Amino acid sequence: MIKIGEAERELLKEASKALGNAHVLWGFSVGAAVLAEDGKIYGGCNVESWVSGLGICAERNAIHHAILHGNKRIKEIAVVSEAKNKSEIKPCGACLQYISDFAESPEIKIVMAKAEKARVLFETVKVKTLKELFPEPFKK
Repeated sequence: MIKIGEAERELLKEASKALGNAHVLWGFSVGAAVLAEDGKIYGGCNVESWVSGLGICAERNAIHHAILHGNKRIKEIAVVSEAKNKSEIKPCGACLQYISDFAESPEIKIVMAKAEKARVLFETVKVKTLKELFPEPFKK
């Protein structure tokens, strides 16, 4: 198991809570939480639509929540998927670009885990930097 600090534990806890609010029609539930520049944690969940492209991923939803509260930079992000999801949990390419757009630095941590009944399964935790997962983002 990877050692994580209290900040990462809090992010995972908030992401796990947000997971419970996901609106899933055809995929799987995802929760996310960002640590924003104001030092507060903002959560988000995926919201799906029957029309392709109208839904939103949990990561972008959490970033929008932070922006709504006046934050334009994020310091760290956690992403949690339900345990029954067989896929490896990590942000999609669109979310990685979006994280990059609002990240304080390419070195911010992305903490990923699975959860069951709003409880993080700490044995599944993985931590990578944005730069490791997305080395060449689109920039102006």
